[in-house]
Amino acid sequence: MGNREIRVAALLLALSAAPGWASDAALVNGPLRARVGGGNLVTHLAGPGSAQLYAALHGAGARLGRMNSYGWRSLARLPTPHDFDAAMLEARRNGITPIILLEYDGSYQTLDPPQPIGSYADWFAAGEAYARRFRPGGEWGKEHGIPDWGVTIFSAINEPDVQATIPRDDYRHALEGLADGVHSIDRALRVVPGGFATCNSHGDATLRGYGSAIAPLLADGHLDGIDLHTYYNARWYPLTRGREFSVQSCFDRIKAAMGLVRDINFYATEFNVARDGAWSAADVAARLFLTAFWDEMTVVGADGRSSATVLAFPWNLADTGPIEGPGYAMAASESPWSPEARAVVLRQVLQLAGDMKFVALDPSAGEYRLEGKEGQLIVWQDLPGWTDHPGAVWEASVPDWAQRVELWGWDGKRRVLAADHGKVIVDGLPGNETYMLRVSRPR
Repeated sequence: MGNREIRVAALLLALSAAPGWASDAALVNGPLRARVGGGNLVTHLAGPGSAQLYAALHGAGARLGRMNSYGWRSLARLPTPHDFDAAMLEARRNGITPIILLEYDGSYQTLDPPQPIGSYADWFAAGEAYARRFRPGGEWGKEHGIPDWGVTIFSAINEPDVQATIPRDDYRHALEGLADGVHSIDRALRVVPGGFATCNSHGDATLRGYGSAIAPLLADGHLDGIDLHTYYNARWYPLTRGREFSVQSCFDRIKAAMGLVRDINFYATEFNVARDGAWSAADVAARLFLTAFWDEMTVVGADGRSSATVLAFPWNLADTGPIEGPGYAMAASESPWSPEARAVVLRQVLQLAGDMKFVALDPSAGEYRLEGKEGQLIVWQDLPGWTDHPGAVWEASVPDWAQRVELWGWDGKRRVLAADHGKVIVDGLPGNETYMLRVSRPR
């Protein structure tokens, strides 16, 4: 048995005797802006090619970025972590913390020459190399005098269920190898499969069989959670018809299809409201985007009240339309970047509550509460099927110290109200939208 085989065997023995990696409450419920970002920070575009995305991230007030590479290993499937060096330094200088995506597309198997997905050992080597170099306190940080900064989330193989050409067993072995390689360096690091698309696009809770393939890795803690790409659409995924078309619904149905008992975390490296069909108007998409944003940020675990969301990234903050047309483009202009209506909503939310953390989640009521040094933000999803008490009147409990309360909607501040003995009554609401109450602490 060679050195690598011995190391792998020792790691697997440790895993078999230890519980799964526990959820990190600080990560799952950190400040709102520290859990919002965008992508892609493509490694070979470091420099001028990434300027537009950094401008968008700064303009929106986000702090994370999905950093991916199409050259992260050689044709011999040997990892090339230095491919990320320049992009990592650029992210650090821009105040953006990356999560790493090792890209592999199903079509790579039929390239000339073919690039098969590779073995457990290939992916173990990749996980080991990238974790060693880019984790906080890793090789890269030490070389640059940045010992307390780095990557804590590693993912791979984006949307395997779209083409569905990768053999399921090979896919499972790849992610198992990646997880074991990463965790051989630091068990606190998180490994997540690249985003899945078909629960959203085709109503397939099995993710075309890829969910079942990795269920054992989620059950035993190799993988921290799942990443779902959700594009709300007037025709195909109409959130206006209730929580059946929420990301929570997909998350729950996928876990049930996998037979999972263990709670897992939720990630969203792509989501948006499509400006298409009945939702083509910018103001309609922006109004619905506010509901979609809170849907993504308030996913809960099996107990129905504990936060499961680690991060949520709208797609595409930097695009003005040339990439995929206006449907998902969230930039109104380039150089300088200016926000399209949905990005204005995102920026507004992060200005209101970016430094706050969730303190209460009540999906049945469609109400969520965040708190920070400046006060509280209370969210109400007043749409049919999103709350058990839809209507034109919102009676909200507020802290006893509350005096001044602001009602906000997708289009900005609507009213200023006075609190009365820990209660605020907002009447005359048009309904069918999401509202926010900003409760400022007395100065």
